[in-house]
Amino acid sequence: METKKKFWNRETKIGLAVACAIAMLYFGINFLKGINIFTPSSVFYVKYDRVDGLVKTSHVLINGFQVGHVSDIQFDYTKEAPIILELTVDKQLVVTRGTVAEVYETGLLGDKAIQLHLGKGSEVCQYGDTLEGAVKSGMIAQVVSELIPPIEAMMPTIDSTIRSVKNVVESEKVQNILSNTEAATKNLKTASAKLNNIMDNDVPPIMSDAKRITGNLDKITSDISKVDLKNTLTEVQQTIDNLKLVTNKFNSTDNTIGLLLNDKQLYYHIDSIASNANALIIDLKANPKRYVHFSVFGSKEKKEQTKK
Repeated sequence: METKKKFWNRETKIGLAVACAIAMLYFGINFLKGINIFTPSSVFYVKYDRVDGLVKTSHVLINGFQVGHVSDIQFDYTKEAPIILELTVDKQLVVTRGTVAEVYETGLLGDKAIQLHLGKGSEVCQYGDTLEGAVKSGMIAQVVSELIPPIEAMMPTIDSTIRSVKNVVESEKVQNILSNTEAATKNLKTASAKLNNIMDNDVPPIMSDAKRITGNLDKITSDISKVDLKNTLTEVQQTIDNLKLVTNKFNSTDNTIGLLLNDKQLYYHIDSIASNANALIIDLKANPKRYVHFSVFGSKEKKEQTKK
């Protein structure tokens, strides 16, 4: 009883717990890698010249379905195909002679896997046999290989185009255009500086005057709004009517002004009087003695009348 208690002490329990944890970690890692250690498996080998990006635990697929994984990668410098891959596949899989293990890219990120193309023969490969290997170009490599020939064909044209562009750019006309553009840029810079000066110095007074004018206009508008337009228009209409009345009287002959303006006989009579008055004045100036008698002692007739 004491021996049993000593065996199930604290250290033993800790050791068993650590062992269980290690075992679970091992099984978990293999499970995440797609390796089922409880499933019987077969091992085959494949030789390659290169396996870009292929690593241990890379998937082995048939028509996109995983049937195994790469369990080991070896490099032998003494052989023509120095890279040897160990493939572990499901034991229930029947691998026939002529099967090709092709390395290919599974996506744009460059991940690698092995696609098994089963042979059409009836002879079955045995455990540890060597399969035929092949490497399929990736999507990017295929695109590049398809693009390189057209690009190579276009290179002479591109080269001549670049030379033509270079000649055009280095020509005198283009240099003149660039010089003119530079001068225009300088002028634009100067104009911009002047415009900024105007905006800083001249525009504020103008805006102040405009503001004052706007204020005056507002005042005028306010004053106009206060005017009694109806009465004003009535007075204007009365004035117009009075003017019409005066005009009618001027055109009529039943008043003095109308007669003066419209009666031709009166006009001729006044004109005749003016002419006679003018002739009289002229004659008076020419012969004043005819009309005016002036004497210091008086005339002879006045003296005789005085004596009588």
